[in-house]
Amino acid sequence: MISTYLFDLDDTLIDTSIYREIYSEVLSKIKEKTDVDIDSLGLKKNKYGNYDSGELCRSLGLLDLYYSVLESQIEVKEVLHDSVLELFSLLRKKGKKIGIVSNSMLRTIKAYVDKYGLEVDFIFSSDLTGCNKDSPEYWKKLIAAEKLEPSSCLVIGDDNEEDVEVPGKLGFQTFYLDSVGKLGEILVL
Repeated sequence: MISTYLFDLDDTLIDTSIYREIYSEVLSKIKEKTDVDIDSLGLKKNKYGNYDSGELCRSLGLLDLYYSVLESQIEVKEVLHDSVLELFSLLRKKGKKIGIVSNSMLRTIKAYVDKYGLEVDFIFSSDLTGCNKDSPEYWKKLIAAEKLEPSSCLVIGDDNEEDVEVPGKLGFQTFYLDSVGKLGEILVL
């Protein structure tokens, strides 16, 4: 029986187009502040061929710049997937725990939680672990921090390795979300 639902953030609960939309503005503001060669920083590009603008700003000590752009965009752009509030409400009525497990920075996650009034029992970010969800250490630290029994948890996410394979090896139940339209299917598991 599933007692705890662990949701990925990006592309699971929220539409990540917001990051692509702010990317050029963030890069432009970085260039105003510094003359560093961004390509020399050794950061990986994402599936869209961009650097993670938050990670880029963190590596340059410019997180205030990043959040001035992101948080102002969060205020005006609706990015929460349509079914999330209803789904969370149904899970609450069933007495289920809800957590957000993400590689995103804690401040980013909290910005979305606050904007949409998401009722979650806990947030677990890579900021708290020093590693990402593709590492078993991330999941082991989550288990310890939240005193979870993996077999009674369902991890829901859009990344096969980070949200299915790695947590699955540690005993978590998993649900690969290949389409946000399938989010409601977790209620019948």
